[in-house]
Amino acid sequence: MKPVVCFYQDDVFIYSQNYNLFRCPPEKSISDFLNEIEHSFKTDLKVVQVNFEYENQELFKHQKNLYPSDKCSVFILTQHEMLSTDKLLEKLRSHQSESAFEPPLLKSLESQADYERKVHFIKEQIAQGRLYQVNLTAPLAGSTTANGADIFSLYQNRFSAPYAALLPLAEYDLISFSPELFLKKTGTKLKTQPIKGSASLEDPSAKDLITSKKEEAELSMIVDLLRNDFNRIEEDHSAKVTSHRALLKLKYIQHTYSEIEIETSKGLAEILEATAPGGSISGCPKIESLNLIAELEPYRRQAYTGCLGWWAHNSFCLNLSIRSFMKYQDQLFYHSGGGIVYDSSPEKEWQEFLLKTGSLTTHE
Repeated sequence: MKPVVCFYQDDVFIYSQNYNLFRCPPEKSISDFLNEIEHSFKTDLKVVQVNFEYENQELFKHQKNLYPSDKCSVFILTQHEMLSTDKLLEKLRSHQSESAFEPPLLKSLESQADYERKVHFIKEQIAQGRLYQVNLTAPLAGSTTANGADIFSLYQNRFSAPYAALLPLAEYDLISFSPELFLKKTGTKLKTQPIKGSASLEDPSAKDLITSKKEEAELSMIVDLLRNDFNRIEEDHSAKVTSHRALLKLKYIQHTYSEIEIETSKGLAEILEATAPGGSISGCPKIESLNLIAELEPYRRQAYTGCLGWWAHNSFCLNLSIRSFMKYQDQLFYHSGGGIVYDSSPEKEWQEFLLKTGSLTTHE
């Protein structure tokens, strides 16, 4: 069987070649599906994946699918190992292609002119009072002979993503190198860490990431949105911001992030009902942002900006599936984007779009 790989904590990964894959039927709600899984496999270690569209299938039905996918999938791990990064990469060597491969050449399916035109349109909508912020994205595509283990091994060596995973889903492989924590529940403590703002590590003006009023406003709006999402989970509205605008440095880029926490005994299905799709990859207000995303983006995001991670008993840890590859047959897809606010510069937003793909893809 193809291996399942999922981040666990620090430098430890879950690795399994013995599992059963359950797929959510189109006619069943994700909540019902997850509740059934929890009832049947409560004590088993599981790896779960949920698409961005969540239960908003009708809203996005006119968009094109890039590849076939289920709205939610769960791997029930019958056996697994906990491996360090080095041990994991050793294990994956036996699953890699025999012949060497070049990093895939990916091309944006949207032109710079079209992307900048959409940024202008969003700014107009914000000026008219329709919303405050929206996350705009676009896909890139190319072809490759590499398999999922090849791609994971190549890019995991290039940078250390805290929430990396390799999932052999029913129709495609999902290879995620996400830096962003969507939801983590340990005991009764639930937290989220939204990311906003990007700067190259080599850019001498990167310090502007902390001093920028635009970046501060962008993250603060999402923090308020996610705090409200968390307060929908518990009636006492006890969500609190425990950290605001800390710096996250990766090997090729840096971001600012915040942390919100709440105490809750609720399970995964109920928590996702209140929080999915994630606020940092939709916008503010969330419902109107989703409406605008449906208007502007011609392709479904599917796994991109959905979530994935491990789940056991009543604890779980899910990433926001950004910086992720989707491999379907010999096609490879990737997405990039960013949060658009009133004072966003269309040209700078396109440069951020490219920056977020720079360490992962080669551009024509």
